[in-house]
Amino acid sequence: MRRNSLLLLVAFVALGASAAGSAQAAVHEICVESAQGSPGGSAAVPLFLLDGSGVAAFQVDVRFDPSLLAFSGAQLGTDTVAAGGWALDAQVINAGIVRVIAYRLPPAGLGAGIRRVAQLTFNVVAQAAFQGVPLPLAACILGDATGASIPCATCVQPGAEAAVPRFARSLVDDGFAFIPARIVIEQGDWVLWEHHGSSRSHTTTSGTACIQDGIWRGVLNPGGRFCRQFFEPDGTRRAYFSEPDCAFGMTGEVEMTGDIQLDLSAPAQATLLSWSGGGGLYRLHRSAAPSFVGHGTVSFAPVGGAAGTTFTDAESPPAGQSFFYIVVNAF
Repeated sequence: MRRNSLLLLVAFVALGASAAGSAQAAVHEICVESAQGSPGGSAAVPLFLLDGSGVAAFQVDVRFDPSLLAFSGAQLGTDTVAAGGWALDAQVINAGIVRVIAYRLPPAGLGAGIRRVAQLTFNVVAQAAFQGVPLPLAACILGDATGASIPCATCVQPGAEAAVPRFARSLVDDGFAFIPARIVIEQGDWVLWEHHGSSRSHTTTSGTACIQDGIWRGVLNPGGRFCRQFFEPDGTRRAYFSEPDCAFGMTGEVEMTGDIQLDLSAPAQATLLSWSGGGGLYRLHRSAAPSFVGHGTVSFAPVGGAAGTTFTDAESPPAGQSFFYIVVNAF
């Protein structure tokens, strides 16, 4: 029966794709939170759509590290439960890959805005606690109530598509502030806004004096997030605000700098690092993986504090392994 339900969604989405697939211009993104847990415990990881409008079915493959996690089950998310009529199936289709499929019968689309559509549960089999481990997504399919395909994309994930330090984070909760409000990044870096509150909704909207300028707008409902990559020239400053709360002073700014140029040398006893460029305040990160997630990731202040431009690393990587380094703007 579970196998049949997997096949049902493929037919449900494909039937109307050629007739109506071009009618839906907007690309809907499906996202997943990163995993964290402790040995012997469990990790609950939500799946959500940044915009659920019109979505009546979805399929996505979730990749996980079997040395850290063992898939134990899945259930509908809060918004698919609230909508009623949704069914969900999730199966391990290959080592480290869970395919999640859900649909609503009779077909009817979800509402606009961020929608929590499913939650996956894993048993933690790792030997040590971990956090911030990405679960890359693939094979994304969305369908509407007529069976037509909706253009689908997976969210860019820190640690999966880009190194975690290249994502500057700003947190919001049920208060009236972005924390931090001012962010300094290199060109090509991302800013990731995350809502950790439980009641109020906010936005991150570009513009000054509480007036939108149309460059970006992200809705931050409780538990939601929004990210944007910045390619503006060195020295550009982008102001932003929360639409419901701008009158209370909930504003911020993103400042772009040029690239930070990192050089290193490796004499017999240490690795010597030096750098230039950027905004003048720095933080150094070292990892055993280019994604900069996992147990082998640590960060350091430069010699002399944040304004320093050198660091000496006396630790060597284990035999047969490498260390990865990245210097980012501090703020």
